[in-house]
Amino acid sequence: MIRPMNPFDLSAKADKAMSILGNAAETLADLSCTPIGHVSGAVYPFRVDIVDTENCYELFADLAGFTKEQITVSYSNNDKLEIKAEREEPDASAHFVCHERRASVSRSFALSDVDTENVHVTFTDGVLHVVLPKTKESINKTTFSID
Repeated sequence: MIRPMNPFDLSAKADKAMSILGNAAETLADLSCTPIGHVSGAVYPFRVDIVDTENCYELFADLAGFTKEQITVSYSNNDKLEIKAEREEPDASAHFVCHERRASVSRSFALSDVDTENVHVTFTDGVLHVVLPKTKESINKTTFSID
């Protein structure tokens, strides 16, 4: 049966649209959302700023609601920095009116020429701060002008 469209019932249509968009956002948030992943730039589980200076990379990540014991920062041999934060799942018997906080979040970044022996990581007021010094070889690189 085809229902006639009521152009004046905008409230119900707006509610339905918001529900659809909310479901789509949840689905995207569950996917791998990293710059080196399959859904680059879609939805990120937490916000990050990365500053590339002459001597180091400086990363700031908003991880409010986590403690430093729940956060892991690692750098692998394939030039990949990974940040993971995990907390316990809430009680399964709890009846949530709204449940948006995730128990586990992670992001990965491709950063080359990192001096892993001198990385410095701090976590203050919900902000993770990672300083990744560059190797001497990358700092001493010469850039040539193009004629």
